Amino acid sequence: MRDAERLVEMQYAMLLRRDVARLPDLYAPEAFYAMPGVTVRPIELPALLRTWTGAFGDLRVDPMGAVRTGGGAAVELRLTGTHTGTLHSPYGTVAPTGRLVSWEVADVVRARKGRITAWRSYFDWSQLLDALGVQLEGLSRAAQHDALALPV
Repeated sequence: MRDAERLVEMQYAMLLRRDVARLPDLYAPEAFYAMPGVTVRPIELPALLRTWTGAFGDLRVDPMGAVRTGGGAAVELRLTGTHTGTLHSPYGTVAPTGRLVSWEVADVVRARKGRITAWRSYFDWSQLLDALGVQLEGLSRAAQHDALALPV
């Protein structure tokens, strides 16, 4: 669906320009944005994405491929950035490490009548946290949270 592809390109461009305040305009009122550990309404999306651009001030989006689906699009991409701000994760917070990291993401987007109705962003937290030097393997969820609360 061309609408979904156009909307995906618009959202990535707005993110790269750090123009996230207008992102809710791309979404239908009943829509949602979900990533591992969090789901938000369109009005909450700017704050969520500001946490990512705050953690990775030079965040880059490199699409690697896209597939058109019946009601939307699926995009595979690589995100790259230097970890210069606090990263909030489902496991706790990670203090800035100064590391340049990359991680892979798959975004599955549904659209209807020129608006995004659902955006699901899939990625592996352990891949990202490992790249930042945070080891979670073998730790309980509580211990993972404690480990992340300390400067890395």
